[in-house]
Amino acid sequence: MSVVIHLGGQKPSRNLAQSAVRNAGLLIAADSGYDLCRQNGLVPGIVTGDFDSIHNVPEESGIEVIPANEQNATDFEKALRMVPADTARLVILGGTGLRSDHFLTNLLIASSQPASRSVLFLDDLQSIHRVTPDCEFAETLAPGTVISLIPFSECAGVSTTGLHWNLHNQDMGPGRQLGQSNVSRLQRVTVEVASGRLYVVLNRGADP
Repeated sequence: MSVVIHLGGQKPSRNLAQSAVRNAGLLIAADSGYDLCRQNGLVPGIVTGDFDSIHNVPEESGIEVIPANEQNATDFEKALRMVPADTARLVILGGTGLRSDHFLTNLLIASSQPASRSVLFLDDLQSIHRVTPDCEFAETLAPGTVISLIPFSECAGVSTTGLHWNLHNQDMGPGRQLGQSNVSRLQRVTVEVASGRLYVVLNRGADP
C-alpha cells in the first residue's frame, strides 16, 4: 500500500501533487497541509493536527477529521500515527522548503520509519529517498543527474553503482566521508547500505 502525507511546507505544483497521489491508497493532510491539498484539487481521506495554522477545519463528507492537540509532537508525527502498519511506500509532500528547522526535523522523523518501508520526499526541484539495509535505492536516471548521499546516522557498507565516483563498502557519517554532488554516469543507479540510514537526494524535477 502507498500512502501520501501532505505537510504544510513548500507547496508542490498541481501536476506533481496529483501525480504523487494517483496510485496512493490513502492521502493524509497534516494541519495546513489540508489547505495546500485543496489548492491543488486534492481531497484527503484524513486531516489531523492541532489546527493552529489551518484556515478552516474541513467539514466535507468523506474526510475523517482527527484533532491532535498535544504540543510534544509535530504535525508530521501526528500524521504518521494514521499510516497503516502494512504501508510499503510513504510519500511526503510539503515536507521541504520554507523553514529549514521544519525540513531537518521532518528528515529526522522520517529516518526512524520502519526500515523496510520506502520513504520519499518530493518537491518540484528534488526528490529525497531514504535508504536502509532493507530498502535500497535503484532508479533509472538521465546521465548527468546530480545526486548526493547524506548519512543521517553512522552508516557502514555503503556501495553504489552507476555514479561517476562510486563507493565500495564505504563507511559514512559525521566526521567520516560524505557524498555531496556526485553525478550519474549510467542510466541505472543503485545505492545500498549494510547498516544505518542515509538519504539519496536527486537534484532534478521529481518523478514520483
